[in-house]
Amino acid sequence: MASVDSLPIDAETIASTVELAWGMQLSTSTRKDIEARTGELIRHVNLLVGQCLNEDKSEDTLRLLRMMERHVAMSNRPTSRSPAHDAYAYMRDSAVFASTLLSIYQKTNGTEEG
Repeated sequence: MASVDSLPIDAETIASTVELAWGMQLSTSTRKDIEARTGELIRHVNLLVGQCLNEDKSEDTLRLLRMMERHVAMSNRPTSRSPAHDAYAYMRDSAVFASTLLSIYQKTNGTEEG
């Protein structure tokens, strides 16, 4: 079985997932949709964390990775009993982390768009 840090990174899919999350509105999104998008984002974050740990050892990146580890810890995730607003805010934070990590990954690997 391949380890997370050896899986290929699909930057386009990650960027698309982030954009979809940022386009969601609390007033028009179901809790199920929020949780599904959050799950996608967390998978992307975990994949990117593995890549960034292997490739970028700067102090700023390591500090960011520690923040993300706390963010994705099960004890910090909203539960089914959490208010919808908390689940939505967690999804948005996950999108910010995924976007930031993707940017670091692209800069480190010389694949930055723009």
